[in-house]
Amino acid sequence: EREFQIISEEDENGQLLVSVRRIEYRQAWDKVVAKRDTDEVFDAECVSVNRGGAIFLVEGLRAFLPGSHLTGRLPDEDLVGQTLPLKFLEVNQEDNKLVVSNRRAVVETQMESLSRGDVIDGLVKALKPYGAFVEVGGMSGLLHISQISMDRINDLEAVLQPGQKIKCMIIDHDKANGRIALSTKTLEPEPGDMIRDPERVYEMAEETAKVYLERQEQERKKREESAKDIVLGLGDALDELTGDSAEDSSDNLDSILSE
Repeated sequence: EREFQIISEEDENGQLLVSVRRIEYRQAWDKVVAKRDTDEVFDAECVSVNRGGAIFLVEGLRAFLPGSHLTGRLPDEDLVGQTLPLKFLEVNQEDNKLVVSNRRAVVETQMESLSRGDVIDGLVKALKPYGAFVEVGGMSGLLHISQISMDRINDLEAVLQPGQKIKCMIIDHDKANGRIALSTKTLEPEPGDMIRDPERVYEMAEETAKVYLERQEQERKKREESAKDIVLGLGDALDELTGDSAEDSSDNLDSILSE
C-alpha cells in the first residue's frame, strides 16, 4: 500500500494525476528537519564535487558541503562515493537549501574522548608569529609560541615546519567551539630540549607527561592545604576577636551597674 498526492483535478475521462515523488520529497524534508532539531551526527554519501566543495545525498536530498568544512583533505574526485559523518549547518526548506559540515561532526565526536593532560600525535599545518596550528585527530589546535619550550624561541621556523609530525599535550579545550590549546614544553625532559633535541622530547613524551601531571597534582594538593590553613587560621582569629569583644562588653556592663 502506497501513498499518492493528487496534483490535478479529474480530467474529461475522470482520471486524476497523482505523484509519489512529491510525497517522498515531503517525507525526506520531514526527516531532515528532525535530524536538524536533534543536532545529531549522521552519515551521507558524496555524489559529486565542485570548486567550492562537495555534494552529499541526505535522505535523497542534495546537501552542499563547503570545502572549508571538510576535515583533513580537499574536495577532489576521490571523495565521490565515500561516506562521511556530517552535521547540519543550515536547513532551509523554503529555499530548498541544505548545508552540512564534516568538520563539525568530527570535532564533536573527537572532543568527547579528549581530556586535559592527554598526549597526542599532531601534524604542523601552519606557522604564525604567535605559534603553530597543529592538526590533531582531524581538528586544528593552537600550539602557542610560549608553550613550545621553556627556553625563549627567537626563530620559530628553526624549531617547527609545516608538515612536521610532533607529539604534544592538551592543556586546555573548549568542547563547545572545538578549540584545543596544546603544549610541548610540558613534555621537555630538560628546559630547551624542544630547541636542542626535539626527537628526545617525542621519544620520552609519555614518561615526561606522567611526571609533569604528578607534579601538577602535588602542587594542587599543596594549594588546597594552604587555602585550608588560611581558612582555619582566619576562624581562630575571629574566635579570639569575638572573645575579646565579649569580655570588653562584660567589663563595661559591670562598670555601669556598679555606679
